[in-house]
Amino acid sequence: MKKFFIIIIPILILFSCKNNEKKEKDFLVKGYITGYFEGKVVLSKYDDGHLVPIDSVWMTKNQFKFKHVKVNTPELYYIIVDDGEIIIEFFMEQNDIQINADYNTKENLEVEGSKTHDEYVSFLENNVVFENKQSRIYEQKELAMSNNDTSLLSQLEKEYASVADEQISFIKKYVNENNNSFVSVFIASRSLADYLDLNELEKLKDNFTDTIKSSIYFKELQDKIAVRKRTQIGMQAPDFTLADTSGNNISLSSLQGKYVLLDFAASWHGISRSRNHELNKIYKKYNKKGFEILQVSFERNMKQWKNVLDADNVKWICVSDIKALDSDIIKLYGIRKLPTNFLLDKQGKIIYSNLSPEKLNEVLKNLL
Repeated sequence: MKKFFIIIIPILILFSCKNNEKKEKDFLVKGYITGYFEGKVVLSKYDDGHLVPIDSVWMTKNQFKFKHVKVNTPELYYIIVDDGEIIIEFFMEQNDIQINADYNTKENLEVEGSKTHDEYVSFLENNVVFENKQSRIYEQKELAMSNNDTSLLSQLEKEYASVADEQISFIKKYVNENNNSFVSVFIASRSLADYLDLNELEKLKDNFTDTIKSSIYFKELQDKIAVRKRTQIGMQAPDFTLADTSGNNISLSSLQGKYVLLDFAASWHGISRSRNHELNKIYKKYNKKGFEILQVSFERNMKQWKNVLDADNVKWICVSDIKALDSDIIKLYGIRKLPTNFLLDKQGKIIYSNLSPEKLNEVLKNLL
């Protein structure tokens, strides 16, 4: 009997400890919005690229309160009032939060109880210098375009690129110097993952402390690096199978033996459609010489998609899972913008990415 109790007591203690570890504390998010008396308030956050509601309450007498907010590490949350009439972005952390805002001015936003949010605001205040410069140059570019001043436009494009490089350098320096910051890993994932070369991005990732590696943004950064690795020049293009407009399944690997432009587009996307007209000429010129286009289209409406393909006189292979921007292919290839493309050799390896129609024509001329 004694042995029985000696064994069972530690088991009960361990079980109790595990329960305590799993139990999450609820945090309070309160708000007061001057100039907005009542309305529906939704607390949301981004999950897998989608803004997901977490809780909702009714604001009365300018006030709202969320009583049971759970968070493990600092994370960007959103307060959305009346379907976007007011949107407040703030970093939630393991603290009760008080938000004070003014409906009539954005400048009066206060978030109390989140040191992470304070740091985020400080970063944005420094980063806005570059954004203001870019905004002024963009306005000048529009004026130069309207006046057909190609010389000035060329100069402004160089200035814009220079400011963008300065901004990336500033962000990179900030992230490297603040490697124990949840704001830094958020910025690294959202602002640097698509711009730095892979070696530099890997070093940036490895520089973060173990505490930061628990953040969802660190996992997000890892995932983006993994996508970059499998879609870089020289890699075998990840295989997939999707249905064409007739319901026939087409796999990417089945097209080996030809040079293939893997083109990501959408019928509802203006630039994609204008690109189709340019690709038509290239396709007619090189298709019989061993060139094929596999266009993955992010569609929600089959009928609309078919109508656009007919209107644009598209003759190449077009496939879609009819899930629009919820398609798994977006994650597989890390698609951030449309159109995006990869040129594959006859073995299905990536040899170029994001070719303009002009550059594609030049490359195919040399290859074929």
